[in-house]
Amino acid sequence: MFLSELLARIPAVEWRENTAAEIGGISYDSRSVQKGDLFVAIRGERADGARFIGQAIQSGAVAVAAEGDIDQDPRATAIKVSDARKFLAEASRVFYGDPSSELKLVGITGTKGKTTTSYLMESVYSSAGFRSCLAGTIEMRIGDKKFHSSHTTPESADLMRFLRQAVADKCTHGVMEVSSHSLELQRVYKTRFTVGIFMNLTHDHLDFHGDMETYFKAKRILFSDANGNGIESAVVNTDDPYGQRLAAEIKMPVLRFGFNEQAEIRAVSYKSHFDGTDLECETPAGRLRFHLHLVGRPNVYNVMAATGASLALGLDPETIRAGIESLEGVPGRMELVDAGQEFRVIVDYAHSPDSMQNLLETVRQLPHEKLIVVFGCGGDRDRTKRPVMGEIAAKMSDFVFATSDNPRTEDPLDILNEIEPGLQRGTAPYAIVPDRREAIASAVSMAKRGDAVVIAGKGHEDYQIIGTRVIAFDDRKLARELLLEKLKAVRP
Repeated sequence: MFLSELLARIPAVEWRENTAAEIGGISYDSRSVQKGDLFVAIRGERADGARFIGQAIQSGAVAVAAEGDIDQDPRATAIKVSDARKFLAEASRVFYGDPSSELKLVGITGTKGKTTTSYLMESVYSSAGFRSCLAGTIEMRIGDKKFHSSHTTPESADLMRFLRQAVADKCTHGVMEVSSHSLELQRVYKTRFTVGIFMNLTHDHLDFHGDMETYFKAKRILFSDANGNGIESAVVNTDDPYGQRLAAEIKMPVLRFGFNEQAEIRAVSYKSHFDGTDLECETPAGRLRFHLHLVGRPNVYNVMAATGASLALGLDPETIRAGIESLEGVPGRMELVDAGQEFRVIVDYAHSPDSMQNLLETVRQLPHEKLIVVFGCGGDRDRTKRPVMGEIAAKMSDFVFATSDNPRTEDPLDILNEIEPGLQRGTAPYAIVPDRREAIASAVSMAKRGDAVVIAGKGHEDYQIIGTRVIAFDDRKLARELLLEKLKAVRP
């Protein structure tokens, strides 16, 4: 595509010198610039891309876009923009031919439940016979081809490239987790969604947003006209007070879900056991009965959300039921680790106060003797939740091992010292074990017949971030190894 053609379709930009150059790609990372690229200098988490304009030109960029003035360089066209991130989203959408407009795309936002709901949607698509794509926290997928996911929602250039690939690969439908960070940082600006889902809003990410009102406003961006997402139908959890507020404020048609009488998709009854849930829902298409492989009340909400989005897409009840029932589980979400032991081991991604409480409430309602919890809090993240999570764990379990969870550049002991006041407000005895491997081993060693061990915080993650190093670490693999060792010791 010629640069002049691209710029003509994006308002409010200024440029100097030649726009007749042909661009072969769009990059926002100077390290990945290829000859012929347009480089957009965005401000990242750790560095301002404007510092690397010279490097990008040296690598072959034929044009550079930035918010400030750009030193004249005859090798590249200088483009001045008011918002580099918004320009990156616009330029990527134009360059890749607006691929989201060629898909029936469902966007899911909210604090909890995005990942599981996205997997439920993908399973419904499969039941309907659609070829689909998925972008989210655990992975990105086109059909059965998997790609690495570095963010819950990819940067706009990566997202548009992915969606164009999905369309080229004959996908007709898709589902995306849409994080509050991505909305605030313009990653999905003008990405077209047929359906938008709002799951809930609870205490998380306040290190980024500052307060709950700002956090809510970031989520609401998805449903605003100004963001250009073109949502035709919204599916909103109106058991959540922020969901009630959103449903009252937005302009598009709303399908409400929850346990409340006003919800169009309403859970009538459910009963969970360790390997599934029986659920009955009222819907605009009649009463649906599900026999799920998923466990607990939070998953009831996830199923209602997926049901609502599927109905908004015009799918029939039997297709929806078959798709939802066929999902066996989601990596790291209430995932059972079974090596033949006489107690339960559950690995879950819960890393916020509300998700921890929901997880432990779910397990407490299932048959068990003692409940043993292993958890920690991430470093360089919201510090206010640390004592809160400690208190929840110590009030809802029989023993707690507080340990490390991606300490990053913080001292693990400093994080644990901030968790401990909450542990002291609870009733359960606890141990501070900074080494996560040792903490999990201690929990497995302690467990007896009929107990339940919950390992929370990392879920599907197969790494641990210590300092600036990323090391291999998977709670599920480690738990299985420890269980096999314990069984071998008992049954040589």
